[in-house]
Amino acid sequence: MAAERRQVKLGFSIWASGQHPAGWRLPEASAHGTFDPGFMRDTARAAERGKLDFYFVGDRVVGLPSSQYEAPNEVLRPEALTLAAFIAAATTHIGIVTTVNTTYSDPYTVARAIAELDHLSRGRMAWNIVTGKNEEAAGNYGRQTHWDSERRYSWVSEFIEVVRGLWDTWEDGALVAVKGTGQFVDETKVHRLNYRGQHFSVNGPINIARPPQGHVPMLHAGSSVESHEFGAQYADIRFILLQDFEAAQAYYRDTKAMLATYGRDEDQPLVAGLPVFVAGTAREAHAKFRQVQNLTVGRPDLGRLSAALGVDLTSYPADLPLDQIPELKGLTGRPALIVDRARHALDDDAPPLAELALYVRRTGGNEVAVGDGPQVADFIERHFEARTTDGFILFPPYLPGPLDAFVDLVVPELQRRGLFRTEYPDHPTFREFFGLAKPANQFTAGMLPAAAHPDADLANGTAGAGDQAATAQAAG
Repeated sequence: MAAERRQVKLGFSIWASGQHPAGWRLPEASAHGTFDPGFMRDTARAAERGKLDFYFVGDRVVGLPSSQYEAPNEVLRPEALTLAAFIAAATTHIGIVTTVNTTYSDPYTVARAIAELDHLSRGRMAWNIVTGKNEEAAGNYGRQTHWDSERRYSWVSEFIEVVRGLWDTWEDGALVAVKGTGQFVDETKVHRLNYRGQHFSVNGPINIARPPQGHVPMLHAGSSVESHEFGAQYADIRFILLQDFEAAQAYYRDTKAMLATYGRDEDQPLVAGLPVFVAGTAREAHAKFRQVQNLTVGRPDLGRLSAALGVDLTSYPADLPLDQIPELKGLTGRPALIVDRARHALDDDAPPLAELALYVRRTGGNEVAVGDGPQVADFIERHFEARTTDGFILFPPYLPGPLDAFVDLVVPELQRRGLFRTEYPDHPTFREFFGLAKPANQFTAGMLPAAAHPDADLANGTAGAGDQAATAQAAG
């Protein structure tokens, strides 16, 4: 029997003002969707109409008006857990990812919230773990400094252990509700966690039954060494940056191989971000890319462009066409690739230098999917079949139009090629979307972390010196 063909995973990331910082300036784009329930509902239902795997809700705990020209979607951002609940109520099939910044959260509160969301969505939830990059966040939470990477990843490792342990404090079937006897709960199936770690002291149990998925799947992104190790040890799904083709293939292989270090097989899916401009014709898509690019606020940065290409272009006028610049004719390697990518995205062999600078500023020189439906499907298929990634999370430049265009133009083409589902499974869970097995309960399987003491009478105990020190440092 022939092996079943792999199918690409597709998600959608909601940035109400669009992924491109200038996209919201278009006449047809929304600039106020962040707090518009109709807008949010419509994006969720469009993604579900396309049979996408998940709707991704990012989050930030810092909003700086000074970021408005480079990242307006970071200035205003909906609270992720709240929006996830709204999306769960507005949809019936699509998976939902909610972001949690563990550096500024409490594991008991998060465990309860996500468990409840998993019940209300009938097992469609996942959570994306971030540890935060903004120094300014510390002052929002009464701290003097933002912790360094080592401290944040030590904290988050325990955070995950506590949350998963709390989910398991209720065994499946603990809620019996025997009306004849009046027994509501089988107390032998509800446990104390009694976690005593370096950072956390948590008794448990929580007062939410074990999530339908057992452990709600976890996603993680990051390029640091600590992030890479953490993702290999804990994450069910990884977000990656799509690099140049051969580098992306090597990163894919290395990331999969690292899983064996932690006794895991290579089932952890990798999903890459995909900036995408798609329209009914390639000409329309390229024109829209160019239009959005040229709405960017600010002067062309020829210094940054020069650094990216390895040639000094700062003495040239920004409006000079590329074919009139001698230094660009002998480029090789990645610099030549960057110029070719810009020419393709703009559909112009000799765009002005300013537009090349804008391309580097917006993309870092990486690829952008621009074209009609079959051309964008070609892009996705090429990367998927070459195993640079297992799927994509869509980053439309603005909303609402581009999401509908992808659903109407690209999804049917991927379906025709057998690369994407034509229907949702009946009553899907997030784990089923990604072929992830439901984990055993750690209490019944005897697999609790070393810091858990389920049989010890620690309910009235006090935190040790390590806990006290951590508490003092957290308080600043």
